[in-house]
Amino acid sequence: MNKSGILKAQSPAALAEEYIVKSIWNNHFAIGSELPAERELADIIGVTRTTLREVLQRLSRDGWLSIQHGKATRVNNIWETAGPRIIETLIRLDTSIIPMVITNVVSLRTRMAEYYIPEAIKLDSKASLLIFDGLKDLEDTAESFAKFDYNLYRRFTFIADKPVYGLILNSFKDLYHQVASLFFSDPAARKLTLDFYRALQSASQIGDYERASECMINNRYNSTKIWTQMLSNLPSDFME
Repeated sequence: MNKSGILKAQSPAALAEEYIVKSIWNNHFAIGSELPAERELADIIGVTRTTLREVLQRLSRDGWLSIQHGKATRVNNIWETAGPRIIETLIRLDTSIIPMVITNVVSLRTRMAEYYIPEAIKLDSKASLLIFDGLKDLEDTAESFAKFDYNLYRRFTFIADKPVYGLILNSFKDLYHQVASLFFSDPAARKLTLDFYRALQSASQIGDYERASECMINNRYNSTKIWTQMLSNLPSDFME
């Protein structure tokens, strides 16, 4: 592979990692194939074998590669083996997947929450109500709304005794904030969501988990309309 097309890496380790990742993404190293021997690959990239080994181990942990002692390193199908931590890397490799990524992230967060937020209010409405303490002071900015939104959804996971859902949200925290900031850049989205927060707060106040469930469904329906419009006209610098 010609290194002139490589991503803009700086350190030797970053150079090696980005070379291998881009080679896999562009099918130069095909799924299921074996990487060249360490000495050969290190020479191709221009790094030491020690640096290359460290990079291979990191890429193995992220799901790009399978390493077995005494055998050649094999290229994985990252859609089957990797986790959310590589999403931003994939976006840098191919910006055309951004709408798909946003749709999936929003859908995952929303569908999970439609289950665990009403459950949290049912289990402990007083603790649920405390989540809204900062609502009256929420600034009308995209950044403030994005931060409040993440904290709200995450805190509800623990009240609902669904800590694994909290871990899932943790796993794409940075991406969550970027996506949420895009959504809340629209004043109409902030107004819609503020109304949703207040309705959910009211449901928490009276312990009405069924009403909370209705709020969640209505908010999904209304916010989807805004998302549909946004995804058809994404800013060129999104995710940069």
